[in-house]
Order: sequence, then structure tokens, then C-alpha cells
Amino acid sequence: MLRIGDESTYNAQEVMKEYDVDLKQHKATNIRNSKIENMDLILCMTKSHKNIVLQMYPGLKDKVYTLKEYTKYKTEEGLDIKDPWGYDIEIYRFCAAQIYECIKILLEKIKL
Repeated sequence: MLRIGDESTYNAQEVMKEYDVDLKQHKATNIRNSKIENMDLILCMTKSHKNIVLQMYPGLKDKVYTLKEYTKYKTEEGLDIKDPWGYDIEIYRFCAAQIYECIKILLEKIKL
């Protein structure tokens, strides 16, 4: 389990290199230090993460979605993108591929 200030795992760093993303400087942060109330859109990887955010910030209910929910990305896993922490690199690749597909849809949806 990640703690505030923890770096990305080795597997996460290795898989993200495959997408030309450098996670070496990434550190876990606390949602309470994120100014979340000022955000237009909050995307979570799992329904449980979404529920935690909504318990902490019920006024944000119209801004909080899972990534799959918001992009309408359908898979057998439902609306969750599994947390790969503690699993082998192939699970990281599987999760990264789902995130990548959702991000492509998201970018089209918000027209960046």
C-alpha cells in the first residue's frame, strides 16, 4: 500500500516507459492537500475510490466518476481498473492498456 510521499513502483515505472511517460519524480499525495474542491472533473480508477471521494466531499457528486464510467469504456471488469500494486509486470501492462484506451476516449470527449 502506498503512503504519502512514496514513489511509483519499479513495475509502474517500467511499464510507463513503454508509453514514454517518466514516473521517476512521481510521489503519492494526500487528497486533502489537492484542492479537489476547485477541480472541474475528478476521475477515479475504481468505484471504491469514487465512493471514498464522495464520502469525503459529497458536494462534488456531479464531478466524480470512474475513468471507465466517464469514458463509457466497457470491459468484463466493469467500471474498475484494477490496482496493480503488488502484482507482476503483466498486470501493470494490462492496467496501463486499459488506462491508455480510456485516455484516448477522454481526450476525444474533452477535445484537447
